[in-house]
Amino acid sequence: MSRRLLQLVIPVTPERRMFRIHDPAVDPDAPGGPLPPVGALISTNREQLWVGSLQEDINVRLVLEEWDGAPPPCGDAWDEEAKGSVYLRGQLSISMGQAGTAVHGLRLGGGFGDYSVRVYASNRDVVTRRYTALFDRHRNPLSDEFQQEKRTLEGLERYLVQLWRESLAETDYGLVSGSSATSVGLTLACCALPVAAAVAERVWALWLVVDLVLTLVLTLAEGCCVPSGSLLVTAEIAVLAGALDACGGACRCMCARNGTIA
Repeated sequence: MSRRLLQLVIPVTPERRMFRIHDPAVDPDAPGGPLPPVGALISTNREQLWVGSLQEDINVRLVLEEWDGAPPPCGDAWDEEAKGSVYLRGQLSISMGQAGTAVHGLRLGGGFGDYSVRVYASNRDVVTRRYTALFDRHRNPLSDEFQQEKRTLEGLERYLVQLWRESLAETDYGLVSGSSATSVGLTLACCALPVAAAVAERVWALWLVVDLVLTLVLTLAEGCCVPSGSLLVTAEIAVLAGALDACGGACRCMCARNGTIA
């Protein structure tokens, strides 16, 4: 069952009837952004998601949630729903244009990758009608009466944005990608101890092969073709062959222990 990892509730001031969710490294005003979500709830491209609002002078209420998997649907409690995806490098920002940045560099548990996004909205038409009615009742929008009634509309238009890494299993959250702790933890969780040792031996041999190949390439690139250089290359090839043999032995050992004929 999916778990909610974070929830953020903030007021947002839409600019040009929208606010924008994007990777912090992306400039939402740069050319190549999504089309404005006119007549639609959202508009997206690879690294940005723009949420359409019907307000320009009134703040809306945004609830942002990250989940470790697809959350249960909650469309019955909302007037509109839209789905999309966005690529994030482990963080997100929420831009309000000239009004500033509502959130900058919020760290996500899912890390780098493509995030599925589900957006809900409610009370968009209600706030628009009530705000228009204020101008019918009050001739001066700067009057105290007008401003007091306007404040009652703040946050009445609501949005719920839920995002999650579709490709990550529930147990992947909280692990640091690429760390030795992650590799060892996943290995021991999936294999018996003898198999884990064979895997570790295989990884070490592969690392040695890569290191020796890089050394060989750099040696040849530098033009070391004199006799002493030839001896060095010959020695490298001999060690490389030994590493390959060790790697193959580790692989055969692991397959035998798993009951598979190599």
